Amino acid sequence: MSWLELTAVFFAVFTSHVIPFIPLPGYLATITYVAVHRTPVELILAALATALGAALGKIVVFLYGYGVGKIVMRNELEYAKKFFRRISKWGIDVAVFIFAISPLADDVLYIPLGAAGYSIKRFFAVVLAGKLVLALIIVFAADLTTTLVEEFTGSTWLSMAVMAIITILATFLVLRIKWSKVLEAYEAGGMREAIKAMLKSIGI
Repeated sequence: MSWLELTAVFFAVFTSHVIPFIPLPGYLATITYVAVHRTPVELILAALATALGAALGKIVVFLYGYGVGKIVMRNELEYAKKFFRRISKWGIDVAVFIFAISPLADDVLYIPLGAAGYSIKRFFAVVLAGKLVLALIIVFAADLTTTLVEEFTGSTWLSMAVMAIITILATFLVLRIKWSKVLEAYEAGGMREAIKAMLKSIGI
């Protein structure tokens, strides 16, 4: 176990999450670490370093991201803000958690929440919980994938490439969300219809 390498994972994840819409490089650092360190303790520490780095990075985005959101989301930002304001705090927490446990560009949710004055303490607690779940999934999936691929090909690079492609594809899909359609569906039929509209807008 190398504390220096774990620190490098933390900073790689933190840095990639500070930059809006680019979570991939940090997770690749986690995957690379797991490809070499396979003991249960090392896997848990990798997940903790990844989760903490991701959550702290999102705090930075939460604080400064509104200007970036206006550029990236344009008119969709206003629809997103209206949508979040119309659901309960419990509903917002669920949304934050769901986005946090996915390898998606979750800044499309967090940026308007910051602009709307959502509690930063509440935000950090929920994001940290979600990122820990995601980190555990990434770590153990990377360990399993690496093991399986190595058995058939002897290559750890192929397994990392597969996971990178999946993350890139997921990020591309979430950026396709049309919040105006989501808000319209929510007003017409509630959360279930909003989720359907969200999935439809990304082509699922």
